[in-house]
Amino acid sequence: MKRFLMSACIALGLATSHGATASPLSGSAACQGTVFNPINDVNWNNMFPVTIAGISMGGGSNPSLMNMDPICLCPGPFGIPFPGIGMTYWEPTYLAEVARTPGCMSTLGGTQVLTGYDEQTSNQSYGSGRDTGSVTRMQVHWYIYPLFSALNMMSSLGCMNTSGFNLADLTEVDYTWQDDTWTSIAFPESALFANPVGALSCMPDAIASAAGRPLDMMFWCQGSQGVTYPLTGSSPTHSSPQGGNLHVLGKYMQRKTRMAGLLSTIGPWAECQSVYMPNMIRSQYRIDPVAPVASNQTAVLGMSEFRWGMMPPANTAVRTDSAYMIWVGKQCCAL
Repeated sequence: MKRFLMSACIALGLATSHGATASPLSGSAACQGTVFNPINDVNWNNMFPVTIAGISMGGGSNPSLMNMDPICLCPGPFGIPFPGIGMTYWEPTYLAEVARTPGCMSTLGGTQVLTGYDEQTSNQSYGSGRDTGSVTRMQVHWYIYPLFSALNMMSSLGCMNTSGFNLADLTEVDYTWQDDTWTSIAFPESALFANPVGALSCMPDAIASAAGRPLDMMFWCQGSQGVTYPLTGSSPTHSSPQGGNLHVLGKYMQRKTRMAGLLSTIGPWAECQSVYMPNMIRSQYRIDPVAPVASNQTAVLGMSEFRWGMMPPANTAVRTDSAYMIWVGKQCCAL
């Protein structure tokens, strides 16, 4: 808790010193933002339902993989199976910024932390009159942000994330995030999916994702946003900034999953501990848009922005960056 409060104080200090809108770097878009408020900006309805020993509390529903028997067994000391209580819940675990301006930390009040990366500033275009061949390339800033632990909430639940607040990644310093060719070498399956045939195959997932039920087996798809591959910050332009930004976020999360940065926390294989899966389980995550305007809606990767609060087309008065609180579905056997 002390570490979280210290980080919050630093963020407020930086925001005060730089102002709500920081001065832009030469040749780059203005760095804009507001300090993220972990109390008011979060849609707390995302935490439900909570199930303990088969009893569901709070209403709502879970994806089909996220089911637990009332009583479960997990290895205990010396490998001896011990009985436990089956529990499922949703935990706010990560905060992600999708940034147009390199090094712009929008949730810290528009603080600029990098210099010399102006060439990575995204040229964005949105709306029906856009160039169909244009591409949006954005950067992702990934924070470990375990709100339950920081606010000392839900401490009685098992399998709680106890790590502290941490800025874990900035894609600006990763060259392969900027280059489709190098990333396709690192992830050779890109050649199978990053093409018109791959996009056409995603139509069933687009329909399912619109209903909030993405088809996890179609890991190369991201619903209405299109094909996830190549796993870079590039995205064909969408009708709004939010649509393109959610696409980039999904690419980043699939990439992080492949590199064991995100583990599977739902499914029968994850009852006793989180496990590595080569592809992301999209139904494991609830995406909570918190900036530039907190939408108080829940999205899944692949859901059309028309469902969860599309932002206006980009212009000089509208921010085109985004920030998302990411809720992770958890199921565990509490011994």
